[in-house]
Amino acid sequence: MMEKKKLPSHVKGFTIMEVIVVIAILGALTALALPKFTGVLANSQIKTDYANVRIVDSAVELYRAEKDALPTGITSFEGLVTKLYGDGYLKNATITSASGGSFSYDSKTGAVSFAPKTQ
Repeated sequence: MMEKKKLPSHVKGFTIMEVIVVIAILGALTALALPKFTGVLANSQIKTDYANVRIVDSAVELYRAEKDALPTGITSFEGLVTKLYGDGYLKNATITSASGGSFSYDSKTGAVSFAPKTQ
């Protein structure tokens, strides 16, 4: 049978209770911080969507200023983005919602809007 070796008296370590307490504290801190982080993420996604609306709206205004008319034959936001991309007013061919909301385009007024996803 093997003998247990006893550690010298000057060697110190953590007890299992100390380790459990530290893990519990870290878990509590994580539980407090996680909802705040997810809230920040959702808020940044909505702000990204509104920024995309401003970009497309600026492209529509530039189109209107150069051609003295709104894009014709466009009935959807996706169609508007495709048209503006094809004419060189946007850098991206598609724009999708980062937050799950929906974009819309009113072809009569040239207004671009965003409706956030309802909970």
